[in-house]
Amino acid sequence: MTRTSCERKRLNAGGDERGFTLLQVLITVALIAIVSSFAIVSISDSRSYLALQGSVRQLAGLLEKSRLDAVRRHSTTNVVFTSTSTYNVTMDFTGGGVPTTRSYSLDNGVVLITTPLPNINFNWRGRTSSCTNTFAMQNIGGRQTWVDVSDSGDVTVNSDVDVLPTVSYGTVTTTSGIVNSAVVTGSTVHNNTADCDGTSGGAGPPVSGGGSGGCTVSVNPSSLSIRKNGGTTGTITVSSNVSGTVTASGPLNLQITPASQAITAGGSVNFSIISLNNTRGTFAVNFGSACTTVTVAVKVTN
Repeated sequence: MTRTSCERKRLNAGGDERGFTLLQVLITVALIAIVSSFAIVSISDSRSYLALQGSVRQLAGLLEKSRLDAVRRHSTTNVVFTSTSTYNVTMDFTGGGVPTTRSYSLDNGVVLITTPLPNINFNWRGRTSSCTNTFAMQNIGGRQTWVDVSDSGDVTVNSDVDVLPTVSYGTVTTTSGIVNSAVVTGSTVHNNTADCDGTSGGAGPPVSGGGSGGCTVSVNPSSLSIRKNGGTTGTITVSSNVSGTVTASGPLNLQITPASQAITAGGSVNFSIISLNNTRGTFAVNFGSACTTVTVAVKVTN
């Protein structure tokens, strides 16, 4: 029996409805999983970055408020870190003239990476001590940021404090009725980069640490300064009275080369340290052996 053209079209159309194969389904699921994983990583990175920025902005804002309160009350205020993730602020929060202390925490995953723990005291003029304090922070993803408080009380975020530019002094004569005692001379340029950690004067003296069995490990120098973003390289010499392996560790903004190396009894080895980015401050670098760990303070400057 001969089929009509309409019947043949229906049969052909029905034969093309074969659906997806198992391989096609697996490929589609794999692609969805890959795209989803990238999206999750991106969202997680964004959240950790926002946490870092939120923490640093909150700290900077409280520092500014503390400074203004000290000037307003003609008294003192302070911001003190009690751990790498918590700090106390003592100031007049209510405007009633009575200072109180409130505790604050950095956002989840954000920690202070500079050492020692900062302690900022503003005097009645809104100034601090004659040095610059740096608060460097890092989130769980390894991103870093920092807050500077200069000796004049200025608070900056992710900015460099520099030596003020050299100013040419003009000659003042007495022909205009100005007495000689009114002439100001001098050429001193204020250094805004001097930190409060005591390492700004150069390398510190050697320091040693002891452990079980009479083990002694020494590092020289105990503190040093390097320029940010690979500007200069620092060298640390580690000595030990026993054979073993010395392992170096530090924050992500510092590259320590090599990461570890063998040392013989009575011998010494050298480690190189450079800065990998623009994060400034003073950071702890640890050199550990099987029996003890010795810490070096590395200051990263402009």
